[in-house]
Amino acid sequence: MTKTPIPTTPTGAGGRTEEPKHPHPNAKRGITVGAFGGFIASITFIGIMLWLPLIFSVPVGIFLHALGLSVIKPVQTNSIVVSGDIIHIGLAAFGLVLAQGVIVGIILGIITNKIKRLFITSKKRGIGFGLATGLIAYVVLFVSVILSTYPSLLDNSLNTYPHTIPASLEGSHNTHTSATVTVQSAFISMILGYGLFAYLVYGFILGGILTWATSVYKFNLSKSVELEKYK
Repeated sequence: MTKTPIPTTPTGAGGRTEEPKHPHPNAKRGITVGAFGGFIASITFIGIMLWLPLIFSVPVGIFLHALGLSVIKPVQTNSIVVSGDIIHIGLAAFGLVLAQGVIVGIILGIITNKIKRLFITSKKRGIGFGLATGLIAYVVLFVSVILSTYPSLLDNSLNTYPHTIPASLEGSHNTHTSATVTVQSAFISMILGYGLFAYLVYGFILGGILTWATSVYKFNLSKSVELEKYK
């Protein structure tokens, strides 16, 4: 029975097999690698956004809590939010960010593994694709939400936890309304800047993982071709 030949790759000096410049197009591989890269990058993104409140001297997680309010409406008893709802709101925010990151990673993974012109052929190219993806996600998914629905969500979060408003931002009249408006304005501008940093880190990690995965695949492919020669 005749064996189906495996595509050969050029050999370098000394007969050494070189890694193929372009991997074989494979959408399934792109989905797998993209999902993995998006998951890892999203965890890092969540870590950055989770500790963002420390800059404003407010409790850790309040920004993610505001995002979670878009999914779950808390139940209050005597102006106190039920502790179980706080956990559910946090998990909802975590799930939203994680799903977003994985989906974006899958899209980039499919594009860079299916379209030959966009194959990752070097570390610089892979990191560049990752950073570009981070910028696109920042504009489409982050800025649009922050400037549209997020202010009202943040306002609800601050109204739920009025004690989180820093004393330095309470306003000259020391009223809850003026404090909330002042804090919201300061938070939104800072969130946009810090969010850009978070998305660039996300894109850098995503691009790095896709580059690593492509390099491993090409190395394994070259080794399989080399071993086939000795059979």
